[in-house]
Amino acid sequence: MIQVVAAFTHRKVDVIGYSLGSPIARKAILGGACVDTGENLGPSLTALIDTYVSVAGANRGSFLCALPFPGACNMKNGLSCMSSYIKDINARPRYEGKYIFSIYGPQDDKVGYRNTCGQLCSQIAGSNAEFERPGNHDDVLIKTAALQFKLIDQHSA
Repeated sequence: MIQVVAAFTHRKVDVIGYSLGSPIARKAILGGACVDTGENLGPSLTALIDTYVSVAGANRGSFLCALPFPGACNMKNGLSCMSSYIKDINARPRYEGKYIFSIYGPQDDKVGYRNTCGQLCSQIAGSNAEFERPGNHDDVLIKTAALQFKLIDQHSA
C-alpha cells in the first residue's frame, strides 16, 4: 500500500500506526525477512516515508505479555518484549521515515506503559519527539487527533 500510494501521488507518504498496527507498519517499512516464515518482504521503504507517527503503539511489546503464552505473546512473532519480532523491529534506529514521532500514555490499559523488560512499550528509539498524554489506550488513540495531524502537517507540536 505504501508503495502504491507513493507511486500514485509521486510524493513521500505519511504513515500513522495505531496500537498493534504500529509494529506491523514498522516491519513493512523495515522490510527484510519475516522472523517466523523467512519470507522476504522486500527492501526497506524508508525512502518513501516522510513522517511516521506511532499512536499507543506496541513498539517494544505489551505489558500483557509478561509470560510468553502461545498466540499474541509468543516468542517468535508475538508481543513479548523478548520476541524475535519485537527485537527485529527495534534492532535498527530511524528507518521509519524522515520524521518519527510517538504518542503514548502512562495509563494505557492495553499496550501498557512499561514492559517486563523495563522499557517504555510505545517508545521508538531515535524518534524526533515523544508525547506522553493522559488517559487509557482508547483516550490516547482518540483524543490526540489534533496532535497527530499537526505532526504530519508541521513536523512539530
